[in-house]
Amino acid sequence: MRMSVRERSPWVVGIASILAIGLGVGLAFSVNKLNFVKGVYPIYADVKDAAGLVPGNEVRVAGVKVGTVTEILLTDDAARIKMEIENDIQLPVETRLEVKLKTLLGQKFIDLQMPRSYLTAAAGNRDPSSATAGYMGAGDVIPLDQTRIPYEIYQAATQGTAKLAKLDKKALRKMLGVLANTVGASKEELGRLIVSLDAAGTVLEDKSPEISALLRNANKVSGTLAASDKDLDAILARSAEVFGTLAERRATTTSLLAATNDLTKNLGLLLQVARGSFDAGVTDLNQVLLLVNDEYKSISQALSQLAISQELFGRPLRFGRFVEGHVCAITTEDVCVPWGTPEDPKVPIQGTQPSPSPAPRPFR
Repeated sequence: MRMSVRERSPWVVGIASILAIGLGVGLAFSVNKLNFVKGVYPIYADVKDAAGLVPGNEVRVAGVKVGTVTEILLTDDAARIKMEIENDIQLPVETRLEVKLKTLLGQKFIDLQMPRSYLTAAAGNRDPSSATAGYMGAGDVIPLDQTRIPYEIYQAATQGTAKLAKLDKKALRKMLGVLANTVGASKEELGRLIVSLDAAGTVLEDKSPEISALLRNANKVSGTLAASDKDLDAILARSAEVFGTLAERRATTTSLLAATNDLTKNLGLLLQVARGSFDAGVTDLNQVLLLVNDEYKSISQALSQLAISQELFGRPLRFGRFVEGHVCAITTEDVCVPWGTPEDPKVPIQGTQPSPSPAPRPFR
């Protein structure tokens, strides 16, 4: 059987309500102390002194706030700073800490500086985990040799006053006079130097990706050479053996070079002796070429008429014993005797000569 709200004791309801409200208020005030709710993890850092840090100061990486200072503790030989860092920020164990001035009124902040090798690997699209020994976790401490605090103004004023009191005023005035004369005489050179430095800085800024790539490649080359150390030692050892062998064969090499030198001299003498014949031959050849060049047109005309001359010379061969008649016409009878008559020319026999016809008798 259930009891209605009116039937319940108002004292019990009131006490339960007060307890619930107190629990809710306590949880509300405790939320800021629960790291898993805030999404942060604690780390510590040892510094020589607190340097004016107070809880609530910012913690930055490359100028971006990534956490806050929550507590300043004392140890036997340093001041320990407790910080809360956002969970999505991974800090290499080589990270350095420096306390810097935030405002001229003396407010400070903490600057966390990641190692250059880690930033170079991240900028070069490489796995940055290969450039660090690990990452910091909850409760880890940045050691004293990786932290630095600012130089306070009052320290500089106190120490500077003591140093200035020990200065030699006359020597200082003389030094300032010499410095003024030197700078005044070379102000144009200094101006050109500053302009050149500015131009060089602009060029280097434009070439920063190439310089980064060059440094990465140089690192790879150094690693390759380090890995090939044994091979280089073997090469140098073999080179020493080769040089030793050459030293042992020095006399033979010297004799060979001397013989080569003598052969060169003999060839030179031979060329000098034959130079006159070469010059004469070249001169005659030059004259022949000049003559051929002068008669080039005549030679061309003769060659063009050669085909016609051959045809005219061969044409009589088509007409039987026409050539034989011409030959007999220009020779004596006992040398060229016809074999027959025009009605019966007959065929000559190779290697024989027909008998001459009897001479006609004179009339008496």
